[in-house]
Amino acid sequence: RHIGAMRVVSTEAHAIDLSGHTLIVPGIGGLGHVGELCVDSLVSTLGLRRVAIVHSGYLLPVAMSSAWEMPGGAEKARGDGESSLTTAAELYQGSSRISVLQMRSEVAPGRRWCMAREIMSWARAAGVAELLIVASCSQHVKVDADFDAATELRYVRCGVGKLPSALDGQDAPLPLGHALQAEGIAEGDQAATEGAQAATEGDQAAIAIENLLRGSGLARPLLQMADAPPIAEGQSGQSSQSGLGVLCLLALTGDQPDRRVIEQLALVALACIAEQLGQPALALRVPPSWQFQAAEAARHLWT
Repeated sequence: RHIGAMRVVSTEAHAIDLSGHTLIVPGIGGLGHVGELCVDSLVSTLGLRRVAIVHSGYLLPVAMSSAWEMPGGAEKARGDGESSLTTAAELYQGSSRISVLQMRSEVAPGRRWCMAREIMSWARAAGVAELLIVASCSQHVKVDADFDAATELRYVRCGVGKLPSALDGQDAPLPLGHALQAEGIAEGDQAATEGAQAATEGDQAAIAIENLLRGSGLARPLLQMADAPPIAEGQSGQSSQSGLGVLCLLALTGDQPDRRVIEQLALVALACIAEQLGQPALALRVPPSWQFQAAEAARHLWT
Protein backbone atom coordinates (compact mmCIF):
# COMPACT_ATOMS: atom_id res chain seq x y z
CA ARG A 1 0.00 0.00 0.00
CA HIS A 2 1.38 3.39 -1.02
CA ILE A 3 1.12 5.86 1.85
CA GLY A 4 2.34 9.02 0.15
CA ALA A 5 5.25 11.42 0.27
CA MET A 6 6.86 12.67 3.46
CA ARG A 7 5.40 15.98 4.61
CA VAL A 8 7.55 18.70 6.12
CA VAL A 9 5.50 21.26 8.07
CA SER A 10 7.44 24.44 8.77
CA THR A 11 7.28 25.98 12.22
CA GLU A 12 8.86 29.15 10.84
CA ALA A 13 7.31 32.11 9.04
CA HIS A 14 9.29 31.28 5.91
CA ALA A 15 9.68 28.22 3.67
CA ILE A 16 12.33 25.65 4.55
CA ASP A 17 15.41 25.73 2.29
CA LEU A 18 17.77 22.73 2.06
CA SER A 19 19.44 23.59 -1.23
CA GLY A 20 23.16 22.88 -1.01
CA HIS A 21 22.84 21.69 2.61
CA THR A 22 24.44 18.75 4.34
CA LEU A 23 21.58 16.73 5.84
CA ILE A 24 22.42 14.70 8.94
CA VAL A 25 20.31 11.62 9.61
CA PRO A 26 20.52 8.96 12.37
CA GLY A 27 20.38 5.25 11.62
CA ILE A 28 17.20 4.78 13.63
CA GLY A 29 16.44 1.25 14.71
CA GLY A 30 20.13 0.51 15.27
CA LEU A 31 21.86 -0.76 18.41
CA GLY A 32 21.60 1.26 21.61
CA HIS A 33 20.10 4.32 19.88
CA VAL A 34 23.67 5.30 18.94
CA GLY A 35 22.63 7.32 15.88
CA GLU A 36 19.93 9.25 17.69
CA LEU A 37 22.19 10.04 20.65
CA CYS A 38 24.96 11.23 18.34
CA VAL A 39 22.56 13.47 16.39
CA ASP A 40 21.28 15.02 19.64
CA SER A 41 24.83 16.04 20.51
CA LEU A 42 25.28 17.63 17.07
CA VAL A 43 22.08 19.65 17.47
CA SER A 44 23.19 20.86 20.91
CA THR A 45 26.77 21.62 19.88
CA LEU A 46 25.84 23.47 16.69
CA GLY A 47 23.07 25.41 18.43
CA LEU A 48 20.42 24.38 15.92
CA ARG A 49 16.71 25.04 16.39
CA ARG A 50 13.63 23.18 15.25
CA VAL A 51 12.28 24.63 12.00
CA ALA A 52 9.84 21.92 10.91
CA ILE A 53 7.89 18.87 12.03
CA VAL A 54 8.17 15.92 9.65
CA HIS A 55 5.35 13.45 9.03
CA SER A 56 5.75 10.06 7.37
CA GLY A 57 3.28 7.21 7.14
CA TYR A 58 6.22 4.81 7.52
CA LEU A 59 7.30 6.22 10.89
CA LEU A 60 5.36 5.29 14.02
CA PRO A 61 3.82 8.43 15.52
CA VAL A 62 5.00 9.63 18.92
CA ALA A 63 4.80 12.76 21.07
CA MET A 64 6.81 13.25 24.24
CA SER A 65 8.03 15.92 26.60
CA SER A 66 10.85 18.06 25.28
CA ALA A 67 14.01 16.14 24.45
CA TRP A 68 15.95 19.32 25.17
CA GLU A 69 14.79 19.94 28.73
CA MET A 70 17.43 19.14 31.30
CA PRO A 71 16.53 16.93 34.27
CA GLY A 72 14.46 19.04 36.65
CA GLY A 73 13.10 21.13 33.78
CA ALA A 74 14.76 24.38 34.90
CA GLU A 75 17.23 24.66 32.03
CA LYS A 76 17.00 24.13 28.30
CA ALA A 77 19.78 22.51 26.30
CA ARG A 78 19.19 25.17 23.65
CA GLY A 79 17.88 28.67 24.22
CA ASP A 80 15.30 28.91 21.45
CA GLY A 81 12.20 28.84 23.62
CA GLU A 82 10.42 26.30 21.45
CA SER A 83 7.44 24.15 22.40
CA SER A 84 7.93 21.64 25.20
CA LEU A 85 6.75 18.76 22.99
CA THR A 86 9.02 16.60 20.85
CA THR A 87 7.59 14.57 17.97
CA ALA A 88 8.67 11.49 16.01
CA ALA A 89 10.65 13.41 13.38
CA GLU A 90 11.83 17.01 13.35
CA LEU A 91 14.04 19.15 11.15
CA TYR A 92 16.68 21.39 12.75
CA GLN A 93 18.65 24.20 11.16
CA GLY A 94 20.89 27.11 12.10
CA SER A 95 22.67 29.90 10.26
CA SER A 96 24.93 27.56 8.23
CA ARG A 97 24.13 25.06 5.48
CA ILE A 98 23.69 22.23 7.96
CA SER A 99 20.32 20.57 8.51
CA VAL A 100 19.44 17.72 10.84
CA LEU A 101 16.56 15.31 10.46
CA GLN A 102 16.21 13.83 13.93
CA MET A 103 13.92 10.82 14.28
CA ARG A 104 12.96 9.33 17.65
CA SER A 105 10.44 6.68 16.63
CA GLU A 106 10.71 3.24 15.08
CA VAL A 107 9.97 2.60 11.44
CA ALA A 108 6.74 0.62 10.95
CA PRO A 109 7.42 -3.13 10.64
CA GLY A 110 8.46 -4.10 7.14
CA ARG A 111 8.68 -0.46 5.98
CA ARG A 112 12.38 0.33 6.47
CA TRP A 113 13.13 0.31 2.74
CA CYS A 114 10.11 2.51 2.08
CA MET A 115 11.27 4.98 4.72
CA ALA A 116 14.78 5.08 3.27
CA ARG A 117 13.41 5.64 -0.24
CA GLU A 118 11.21 8.46 1.05
CA ILE A 119 14.14 10.23 2.72
CA MET A 120 16.38 9.87 -0.32
CA SER A 121 13.67 11.15 -2.69
CA TRP A 122 12.90 14.11 -0.44
CA ALA A 123 16.59 15.00 -0.01
CA ARG A 124 17.23 14.95 -3.77
CA ALA A 125 14.10 16.96 -4.54
CA ALA A 126 15.08 19.55 -1.90
CA GLY A 127 18.56 19.96 -3.40
CA VAL A 128 20.53 18.45 -0.52
CA ALA A 129 24.23 18.24 -1.46
CA GLU A 130 25.36 15.55 0.98
CA LEU A 131 23.78 13.07 3.35
CA LEU A 132 25.71 12.39 6.55
CA ILE A 133 24.44 9.28 8.35
CA VAL A 134 25.54 8.41 11.88
CA ALA A 135 24.73 4.91 13.06
CA SER A 136 25.80 1.79 14.91
CA CYS A 137 27.22 -1.42 13.49
CA SER A 138 27.14 -4.68 15.39
CA GLN A 139 30.55 -5.54 16.83
CA HIS A 140 29.95 -9.23 16.12
CA VAL A 141 31.21 -8.61 12.55
CA LYS A 142 34.71 -7.93 13.85
CA VAL A 143 37.62 -9.98 12.54
CA ASP A 144 41.23 -10.10 13.74
CA ALA A 145 42.18 -6.90 11.93
CA ASP A 146 39.35 -5.06 13.72
CA PHE A 147 40.54 -6.21 17.13
CA ASP A 148 44.01 -4.89 16.27
CA ALA A 149 42.66 -1.50 15.13
CA ALA A 150 43.04 1.57 17.34
CA THR A 151 39.48 2.78 16.75
CA GLU A 152 35.94 1.40 16.93
CA LEU A 153 34.76 3.79 14.20
CA ARG A 154 34.16 2.78 10.58
CA TYR A 155 32.81 4.55 7.52
CA VAL A 156 31.21 3.90 4.16
CA ARG A 157 31.33 6.55 1.44
CA CYS A 158 29.14 6.86 -1.64
CA GLY A 159 29.36 9.47 -4.39
CA VAL A 160 31.15 12.59 -3.22
CA GLY A 161 30.89 12.11 0.54
CA LYS A 162 34.07 13.31 2.26
CA LEU A 163 35.94 12.52 5.44
CA PRO A 164 37.79 15.29 7.30
CA SER A 165 41.42 15.63 6.29
CA ALA A 166 42.55 15.93 9.91
CA LEU A 167 41.21 14.90 13.31
CA ASP A 168 42.36 16.66 16.45
CA GLY A 169 43.88 13.95 18.65
CA GLN A 170 41.64 11.18 17.32
CA ASP A 171 42.26 8.07 15.28
CA ALA A 172 40.63 8.32 11.87
CA PRO A 173 37.75 5.91 11.21
CA LEU A 174 38.55 2.95 8.99
CA PRO A 175 36.62 1.76 5.93
CA LEU A 176 34.01 -0.77 7.01
CA GLY A 177 35.53 -3.37 4.68
CA HIS A 178 39.17 -2.57 5.46
CA ALA A 179 39.91 -6.19 6.39
CA LEU A 180 38.13 -7.93 3.51
CA GLN A 181 41.23 -8.70 1.49
CA ALA A 182 43.05 -10.21 4.43
CA GLU A 183 40.15 -11.96 6.11
CA GLY A 184 37.45 -12.66 3.52
CA ILE A 185 33.80 -12.08 4.32
CA ALA A 186 33.18 -15.27 6.25
CA GLU A 187 35.63 -17.72 7.80
CA GLY A 188 36.09 -20.68 5.48
CA ASP A 189 34.32 -19.01 2.55
CA GLN A 190 37.05 -19.35 -0.06
CA ALA A 191 34.93 -18.00 -2.91
CA ALA A 192 34.09 -14.86 -0.95
CA THR A 193 37.73 -14.36 -0.04
CA GLU A 194 38.89 -14.67 -3.63
CA GLY A 195 36.16 -12.29 -4.75
CA ALA A 196 37.18 -9.72 -2.15
CA GLN A 197 40.82 -9.93 -3.21
CA ALA A 198 39.93 -9.38 -6.84
CA ALA A 199 37.55 -6.50 -6.21
CA THR A 200 38.39 -2.83 -6.50
CA GLU A 201 38.29 -0.72 -3.35
CA GLY A 202 34.87 0.60 -4.34
CA ASP A 203 33.58 -2.92 -4.85
CA GLN A 204 34.83 -3.84 -1.40
CA ALA A 205 32.74 -1.05 0.11
CA ALA A 206 29.64 -2.43 -1.61
CA ILE A 207 30.48 -5.93 -0.38
CA ALA A 208 30.96 -4.56 3.14
CA ILE A 209 27.50 -2.95 3.10
CA GLU A 210 25.91 -6.19 2.00
CA ASN A 211 27.80 -8.53 4.32
CA LEU A 212 29.16 -6.57 7.29
CA LEU A 213 26.70 -3.77 7.97
CA ARG A 214 24.50 -5.25 10.69
CA GLY A 215 22.59 -3.57 13.51
CA SER A 216 22.68 -0.22 11.71
CA GLY A 217 18.94 0.32 11.38
CA LEU A 218 17.99 2.71 8.60
CA ALA A 219 21.63 3.27 7.56
CA ARG A 220 21.86 0.09 5.49
CA PRO A 221 18.93 0.73 3.12
CA LEU A 222 19.94 4.38 2.79
CA LEU A 223 23.42 3.33 1.64
CA GLN A 224 22.08 0.68 -0.69
CA MET A 225 19.77 3.24 -2.28
CA ALA A 226 22.51 5.79 -2.87
CA ASP A 227 22.49 6.34 -6.61
CA ALA A 228 26.29 6.23 -6.88
CA PRO A 229 28.25 3.02 -6.24
CA PRO A 230 30.24 3.12 -2.98
CA ILE A 231 33.80 4.31 -3.55
CA ALA A 232 36.89 4.24 -1.42
CA GLU A 233 38.76 7.15 0.11
CA GLY A 234 40.99 8.90 -2.39
CA GLN A 235 38.80 8.13 -5.42
CA SER A 236 36.52 10.68 -7.04
CA GLY A 237 32.90 9.94 -7.74
CA GLN A 238 29.72 11.62 -8.90
CA SER A 239 26.21 10.31 -8.51
CA SER A 240 24.43 9.61 -11.73
CA GLN A 241 21.40 11.79 -11.10
CA SER A 242 21.57 14.47 -8.47
CA GLY A 243 25.17 14.57 -7.24
CA LEU A 244 24.01 13.59 -3.73
CA GLY A 245 26.99 12.29 -1.80
CA VAL A 246 26.51 9.95 1.15
CA LEU A 247 28.91 9.49 4.05
CA CYS A 248 27.99 7.03 6.78
CA LEU A 249 29.93 7.10 10.06
CA LEU A 250 29.59 3.95 12.13
CA ALA A 251 30.40 2.94 15.70
CA LEU A 252 31.09 -0.75 16.33
CA THR A 253 29.04 -1.58 19.41
CA GLY A 254 26.77 -4.01 21.21
CA ASP A 255 23.31 -3.57 22.70
CA GLN A 256 24.74 -1.42 25.52
CA PRO A 257 27.02 1.10 23.79
CA ASP A 258 30.04 2.63 25.45
CA ARG A 259 29.48 6.36 25.85
CA ARG A 260 33.09 7.00 24.83
CA VAL A 261 32.39 5.45 21.43
CA ILE A 262 29.30 7.64 20.96
CA GLU A 263 31.41 10.67 21.89
CA GLN A 264 34.11 9.70 19.39
CA LEU A 265 31.47 9.26 16.69
CA ALA A 266 30.05 12.71 17.45
CA LEU A 267 33.50 14.31 17.39
CA VAL A 268 34.29 12.84 13.96
CA ALA A 269 30.91 14.04 12.67
CA LEU A 270 31.67 17.53 14.05
CA ALA A 271 35.06 17.46 12.31
CA CYS A 272 33.32 16.61 9.01
CA ILE A 273 30.94 19.52 9.48
CA ALA A 274 33.71 21.92 10.49
CA GLU A 275 35.73 21.09 7.38
CA GLN A 276 32.72 21.64 5.13
CA LEU A 277 32.08 25.03 6.74
CA GLY A 278 35.76 25.99 6.75
CA GLN A 279 35.65 26.57 10.50
CA PRO A 280 37.38 25.03 13.52
CA ALA A 281 35.47 22.20 15.16
CA LEU A 282 33.38 23.15 18.17
CA ALA A 283 33.75 21.61 21.61
CA LEU A 284 31.21 18.84 22.10
CA ARG A 285 28.15 19.79 24.12
CA VAL A 286 26.44 16.91 25.93
CA PRO A 287 22.66 16.83 25.33
CA PRO A 288 20.06 15.81 27.94
CA SER A 289 19.41 12.51 26.16
CA TRP A 290 22.88 11.29 27.10
CA GLN A 291 22.03 11.79 30.76
CA PHE A 292 18.73 9.98 30.34
CA GLN A 293 20.48 7.10 28.56
CA ALA A 294 23.10 6.82 31.31
CA ALA A 295 20.40 6.77 34.00
CA GLU A 296 18.45 4.09 32.10
CA ALA A 297 21.59 1.95 31.72
CA ALA A 298 22.27 2.22 35.46
CA ARG A 299 18.68 1.24 36.27
CA HIS A 300 18.98 -1.92 34.16
CA LEU A 301 22.35 -2.69 35.71
CA TRP A 302 21.11 -2.66 39.31
CA THR A 303 17.53 -3.91 39.00
